Amino acid sequence: MRVSQAVILISSGNRPGSKILGLAPLERTLLAASQSGVKDFILVAVNAEDEAEILSPLLRDKRFRERGIQPEFVPLARLAELGTGGRVKSRFWLMEDRLVCSPENLTKASSADPSLSRDVLVMNGTDGEASFAGLALCLGGSFARIASVLANRGTTELDPKTTAEIFPPSRVQVVIAGPDFCESVKSQTAVRRAHRYLIGTARKPTDGFYSRNVNRPISTFLTSQLLKLNVTPMEISVVVLAVGILSGWLEGRGGYRNAALGALLFEIASIIDGCDGENARLTYRISKFGGTFDIAGDAATFVFFFLNLPIGLYRTSRNDFWLALGALSFVSMILFYVQMGRFTRRTGIGNNIVAIVKDIEKSSERPGFAGKLDWAAAKIAPIYRRDFFATWAFIIIACGGAGLFMGIIAVLAPVEAVYMYFYSRRRLKEALVEA
Repeated sequence: MRVSQAVILISSGNRPGSKILGLAPLERTLLAASQSGVKDFILVAVNAEDEAEILSPLLRDKRFRERGIQPEFVPLARLAELGTGGRVKSRFWLMEDRLVCSPENLTKASSADPSLSRDVLVMNGTDGEASFAGLALCLGGSFARIASVLANRGTTELDPKTTAEIFPPSRVQVVIAGPDFCESVKSQTAVRRAHRYLIGTARKPTDGFYSRNVNRPISTFLTSQLLKLNVTPMEISVVVLAVGILSGWLEGRGGYRNAALGALLFEIASIIDGCDGENARLTYRISKFGGTFDIAGDAATFVFFFLNLPIGLYRTSRNDFWLALGALSFVSMILFYVQMGRFTRRTGIGNNIVAIVKDIEKSSERPGFAGKLDWAAAKIAPIYRRDFFATWAFIIIACGGAGLFMGIIAVLAPVEAVYMYFYSRRRLKEALVEA
């Protein structure tokens, strides 16, 4: 059952200045709740004079305007008044303002009591030794009791005694968070735990083995540092594109030193390419334009690098053979991207090479795709991922094998284009039959 209202208790020590991975705790709580379906937010603070300090940063932020988040500020002294006139809905979230939790906990809590007869508390620990995690799903009828207890105590802090008074055991059902993160981050230890959890959410489920174990650990570390400087995803994307273009330019200059340095920058661009997406996911800045710019930048970097590699080899050796290989590879890449765009538009699987690779990796499980060629394609598909390809480009070129790597590209690029042509035709035919 989706819950559309949240009452968020503002602790006295929560101020906009402190941030966790680029967002103040209250900002993160609001954006996460909004993503889960909450539309109506009531912010409760002890002091009425805190309204401007709390609301002003939220009202100025584009992310809140785009999501239609317009929280209502209510001082604790007036909280009981909301219980009249139907302002509080039949089910609402009660949240502490420093809450960081996984979506799984919201799902657990919202489905814990199908009869809608009790409040549901999310707890950390075990049934024998559990502590309140800062999240509760409450009945509308419980609001008066919550407002009364908080007003009598003169606090918005849900310490153990206050929580026990608001939620007597006979009226609640407990859900244990278990392995799913749910915590009100009130200490540096809790902040570190939240940091580790949030960094984990910045990764992508489509990451391959190499990306998970090599590139992501580096890129997530860089992302956590860049967020301290308030760097935006688009700024990172522009830097990635600039580094990628510079890597191709160096390849085209010729000579071992330029080739090795260009390959190194190509690898660096591949690693930091993950930072813009991580930043966007962690700070709720995901946008269609940003995603399109990132994909277009990746394609431009890839094509420009391998367009300049044979030019650099030609400048070094004055052998026309390298230009012929470069022309073959360039035409093959353009044909591949044209087919990829057509295929992804018609299937809706995602506009990037990773989506294609994942689709091909699963092809052997589909009827009509169990041949030896499809089996081989599924096995070698991961080598076309940018993270894997960029690393081996750097290693081989740094070892003096720029010509060898150009030869590999001259074989793989046409094979990729031809296979994509036949594969996309069969997959689109299969999708048409299923429809």
